[in-house]
Amino acid sequence: MHHASPRTSTTQADGYNQLTVANAFFKIQDAYRVTQIVSQLVPPGPNAVLLTAMLSGPFRPGQLFKNITLAGIKISADRELVLNLVTKYAEQVPAGQYAQNGFWTDHFTYNLDLVWDFLSVFPDQKEYMLYDAPGIPFFLSPGRVANRTEKNQLVADEKIRQYDAVIPSLKKTAQLQKIYAKPDFVGDPSSGGTFQLTTAGEQMKVSVMAKLAILAANKFCILDPLGMGIEMEAGKPGWNDAMNGLPALFGSEMPSAYELHEIVDFVATVTDELGRDTSLPEEVGALLTAIGTQLDLLSAGGEDFDYWDKVHDALESYRSKTEATFSGDTVDWSASLLGKSTGVFGKMLARMDQGIARALAYAPDADQKISPTYFRFSVTDFELAGTMSGRGLPTIQVKGYSDPEVLPLFLEGPTRHMKTLKNQPLADKMAVYKAVAASALHDDELKMYKVGASLKGQPMEIGRMMAFTPGWLENESIWLHMSYKWYLELLRAGLYKEFFKEILTGVVCFMDTKVSGRSPLEASSFIVSSAFPDKSLHGSGFLARLSGTTAEFLSMWNHMMFGPKPFDTNGAGKLQLALAPVISSWMWKEDGTITCNFLGSIDLTYVNAAKKDSWETKITGYVLSAGHGTKDVHIAGAVVGLPHALNVRNKKYTAITVTLE
Repeated sequence: MHHASPRTSTTQADGYNQLTVANAFFKIQDAYRVTQIVSQLVPPGPNAVLLTAMLSGPFRPGQLFKNITLAGIKISADRELVLNLVTKYAEQVPAGQYAQNGFWTDHFTYNLDLVWDFLSVFPDQKEYMLYDAPGIPFFLSPGRVANRTEKNQLVADEKIRQYDAVIPSLKKTAQLQKIYAKPDFVGDPSSGGTFQLTTAGEQMKVSVMAKLAILAANKFCILDPLGMGIEMEAGKPGWNDAMNGLPALFGSEMPSAYELHEIVDFVATVTDELGRDTSLPEEVGALLTAIGTQLDLLSAGGEDFDYWDKVHDALESYRSKTEATFSGDTVDWSASLLGKSTGVFGKMLARMDQGIARALAYAPDADQKISPTYFRFSVTDFELAGTMSGRGLPTIQVKGYSDPEVLPLFLEGPTRHMKTLKNQPLADKMAVYKAVAASALHDDELKMYKVGASLKGQPMEIGRMMAFTPGWLENESIWLHMSYKWYLELLRAGLYKEFFKEILTGVVCFMDTKVSGRSPLEASSFIVSSAFPDKSLHGSGFLARLSGTTAEFLSMWNHMMFGPKPFDTNGAGKLQLALAPVISSWMWKEDGTITCNFLGSIDLTYVNAAKKDSWETKITGYVLSAGHGTKDVHIAGAVVGLPHALNVRNKKYTAITVTLE
């Protein structure tokens, strides 16, 4: 599975992103600074001339050192000093690399994760980060998402497919050539993309809050005709890239919809909480107005299909207006117009809650409440659009869809669904866990979780996974990246006993190496499940690599060691340190301690003399040590307030001891 983590700055105006976040460029704008740097590194002469030329244009550090070596330039200083010197006065420019195999359905979901990660350490900077920090740009790639009447094609009599969903944009290509030709351009024209400008030629930038709102509006518009899953309308599936045939079959997926629900909820909640206006490009303002109008009409008794059709019209209009440039004009949306209580994001959230309820009603066993992952829709009514596609097929305008077909269970559905239950009673989360553990997703022989249930009876057209033997690769194997995601959500849900039970059989460091065939330090892409015909391979790991499993494991470790929000703010908005470790009784050393590293440089030791599950204890005190003969700071209770919390974050201490009783 792909596991890119695009930065918010490299998300496009249409909510999609290029495949790769590339190494950043550096550019020293001041020629005098270049001369000064060169004089410190080499004596006057030919080498100084060469180095000046290298530092006068955009450079990447690795390429710079390579070019210095190739040119035979001898520099007496070490690389670290050179790097510090050349970057001190340089502007850092993020970079992306376009490939048509960007435009994945799920890549947007990582943006909110980055926000939450930041807030777990800097909660006191929430408002500044979201509204007042320097604005962030939009990536401009040479491709665009085709309109419905370009990609919906009549393949045979009454057989409609969605093909060629991302196509070259003449407008964007022409704009990119203009940008590349500018003498002050910083970037790599061969990467196929840079940052989008306004019609006045200035880089379009918005706040993080605005970027999240724009992202949410784009994705909300591509909910399927019943408002359940997000459509694979750009030709690519979501996380499970072996489901690569489903976009042509008008597929939609619930996992991305659950992630969108969390972004919409975040924007709505924070807007109400802070009461701030959000400055949006005028084109986005028009899109949100259209969404609000159509939601009101739907609430007044409108039809689902009419709503879907009109919202897609509004989205295509927005995409056309922002295809190559933004106008540069902005509109301020007040909290009352945007927020949860009275605004459009509250209406969007209500529509999504309704869609989730509908999706759960389609569950293969409705009593179990295991979320479906995928749907596919069939076109029942259409009109010829009067044009031909690039592959020579008639294009059509959809006038109606059948009720969707739900695909077999996949682990991704309930995993992402669990996120939306964060404020629900523990019993609701436990019910989902028990249902999944009792379902066909659980491999009873291996005591692990399969990526999906049996695909028997599914058409080959849904994707390449149909070519694999059951139990192998994406067809009913134990795909570690997703099973690790499942374990992480159990931990986040507060199902601690269940989490520790499951990881003892499902995490590689606890597996029998004679069975898995791998080092306990090495993740595999997949474990052969008991669905595979050859029993001798059951439990064996294949395709060892640093997959997304690694990221999920680190997230689990962070949560276990520090809790979900090591830093938080109190009722008065003041910073505090409130560690909340989740450590099972069997993890404590014989002396009742466990030690880890906090913030990269602080030795953190928990002391739990009784060696109980940490969630059944409470923190009774902290000892903060700065070393060098300084006096330790003793703090009673579970929370460290100011000024010491700030000193911890600023790494003024070298060691912290935390007592649990």
